[in-house]
Amino acid sequence: MGNRMRVTVAALTVLGLPPLAGCEDSEQAGYLEAEREFRDFQKIYPILARDCGFHTCHGAEERFFRIYAPGRDRLESETRAFDAVTGAEASASYVSARSMVDGDNPEDSLLLRKPLSVAAGGAEHEGVDGFGRDVYRTVNDEGYVAIASWVFALPQPEEDEEE
Repeated sequence: MGNRMRVTVAALTVLGLPPLAGCEDSEQAGYLEAEREFRDFQKIYPILARDCGFHTCHGAEERFFRIYAPGRDRLESETRAFDAVTGAEASASYVSARSMVDGDNPEDSLLLRKPLSVAAGGAEHEGVDGFGRDVYRTVNDEGYVAIASWVFALPQPEEDEEE
């Protein structure tokens, strides 16, 4: 199933809607996979909101990686600052986080490398605090471990079989 279908399925899942009518078995399996992926994402969503979703960081409009959350940037202007997260916000945050995952080489995923200190194997990241510290200083930081667990649990791309 293509990424667009998975995004649609994830959006339907977060909104609590039933599977698409007329789905074939393979599409149904993809729906269940996307549902599981999104359900697992919900475990790391609060971590991303806490550690990345500040208005000046990944709540900022100019960022390609965006996290929407209560007390942070909101997707819909009519949503008050501390209202519960909306389905659209959770889905958009999921799609954004998923886009930062390298399915072929999960260890190279920007979602893992950008917030990690360069000294610990991370990539350059402007997201440092007032003391110049990165979001995660080591791969053992609790938030990093949770995000890495999600990234490595995602399904790997299918290999083309050689004949």
